[in-house]
Order: sequence, then C-alpha cells, then structure tokens
Amino acid sequence: MLFSFSFIILCQTFLHVYGWGGIGHSIVVQLAQSQLTGSAPEWIRSLTPWHWNGNLSAMASWADSILYADTNPTGFGNWQWTRPFHYINVPDWNCSYDVNRDCIGDVCIDGAIRNYTKRLQSSLDHIQHEEALYFLIHYVGDIHQPMHTGFKSDYGGNNVRVRFMNRTALTNLHSLWDSGMIDYRIQQDFNRNASSYYEFIHELMVRQFIPPNDDDIQQWISESLNFICQEAYFDDANRTMNASMTFNLTENYFRRAYPIFEQRLAAGGRRLGALLNRLAPASGSTQAPTPPPTPSATDKLCLNIYILTAVFCIEFILSIALRII
Repeated sequence: MLFSFSFIILCQTFLHVYGWGGIGHSIVVQLAQSQLTGSAPEWIRSLTPWHWNGNLSAMASWADSILYADTNPTGFGNWQWTRPFHYINVPDWNCSYDVNRDCIGDVCIDGAIRNYTKRLQSSLDHIQHEEALYFLIHYVGDIHQPMHTGFKSDYGGNNVRVRFMNRTALTNLHSLWDSGMIDYRIQQDFNRNASSYYEFIHELMVRQFIPPNDDDIQQWISESLNFICQEAYFDDANRTMNASMTFNLTENYFRRAYPIFEQRLAAGGRRLGALLNRLAPASGSTQAPTPPPTPSATDKLCLNIYILTAVFCIEFILSIALRII
C-alpha cells in the first residue's frame, strides 16, 4: 500500500541530518532529476508515491529515516541490517580501497549500490523496485560524502570530537561533513536560502570536468578516500585529528573544506542522474516499467495527514530556531 510504505518519510526533510543531511541528499537527487532524459522521468514517476508527483528528492533521506525510532517508531528495528550499507571503513591511513578487505560479503556501500542497481534491472515486483530506487539514490549520495569512507578506529570520524566556529556545543567530524558545514555555508554565504544554494551547485555541476570511467563506483570511493587522507583529518593548524581529544575548527578549516563538499555534491548528482538514465527502460521497450498501484481512498485521505504533519514539523523547527537565536 502506498500509504504504509511511504508514511515513515513524513518529517525526514525537516528534522534529520543523517548522511549528507536532509539538504545535501535532496540537492544530490534534485541534480540527478535535472538531467533525466527519454523514458527516465516517467519511470521515476511510476516508482514514487502519487502525492509527490514524481519528486524523487522527497525520498532522498528515506534510507536514513527508516533506521530511527522517532521517524519510524514501529518498524525501525526491522531495518537495522541496512546500517553497514551506508559506508566503507578502511584501516587508518590506508588510503586505498580493497574490496576483499573492506567489503567482505558485499556488506558495504559499494556492494549495496551494485546490489540495488541489479535489483532495478530485474523483474522484481513494483514495491521491491521502489525500495531499490530509494536505497540507490541515497547510497550514491552517501558514497560521495568523504567521511563515509573514513577510518575504522574512529568509525568514520564519528568519534572525533570537534567544536566548530567556537560554538559551545560539541559535534563530531562525521556530522560536521554530513550537514554542519553545509548548513553554515547556506547561512553565511547564501542568506539562508537553500534554493539559491541548489542553483549554485547545479551551475557547478554543469561546469564540472567529467573524468574517464565516471560510472566506476570504485573510482568514486577512491576520490572520497583521497579527500579523507589529504584534507578532512587535518585541523586549522594542519594537525592530524583523532579520537584522543577535542579539536577546534574555525574559518580556516571551513574555507578549505567547502570547495570539497560542494564538488562532491555536484559529482554525486551528475553520476546519479547518469545512472538513472541508464537504468530507465528504453522508449518502446517491451519491458515497460510496472505501473504504480492506484491510490485508494484511504491514501488520498492520508494526504491531509502529510500536509498537517509537514506544517507541524516546520512550526517545531521554527520554535527551536527562535530559541537558539
């Protein structure tokens, strides 16, 4: 049923900052959709809930929201097996990816992307194709976030404590790359306008050099690892960060980092768009996309719940923001 399958994504865009964060993942998927050609837009529309009208970015963080009790209160336990598919951890300062060492049994983000790509090419039923698509768009975003190819000893930077821009609250290096610096960039340089930031990243994507073998997943991983080993783990004073102490990161670190994460957002969007175009059934193909289930009366009534919940989420965030200000 459409409603039961998609209910758990209600507040994901408003409340949570996992993976690239709600904004980052949404940008990657919007960039991808901006490049769709041929039968791809209609194929995507057939695999998204009717009330999103083909807007795949609304599902960009679904693969995160299913994992947590506050966004999936009755079913989060059923999805914990997917956690290892969001990342690869390599031995500390081993700046190369070894699939036999780092992705045993395909239990890593590389294996997940390959698996869900194959599932979308198979004759599985409509619901399983939906699920495969929602995982795939998220994992392609994750693999371009450098800290998702981080070091084993600190769990991809999750155990590296940092204080950003002299704020009182502590965060960790992984979270800072997920969303903290993106949020700061939008606030400081784009007047808090996420739409303007998307347009900026879109222009960056259009002008970006496309390297050979741009569809090679292991190349995507190698690029992220290069940023990990050359940039992400070095603080303002170029000291190596680890889990032994708290590090203060200020404007110097941010100005060094934001061209990297913006390049990765743009590359992730470009590559996801190309992948979706390859996966879409060819025009006139005998293997037409399976039609989506017809919305029931219950589904249509539930649209009101979505709208009311979205309003509640926005009001909740605004109330928190006003307290912080």
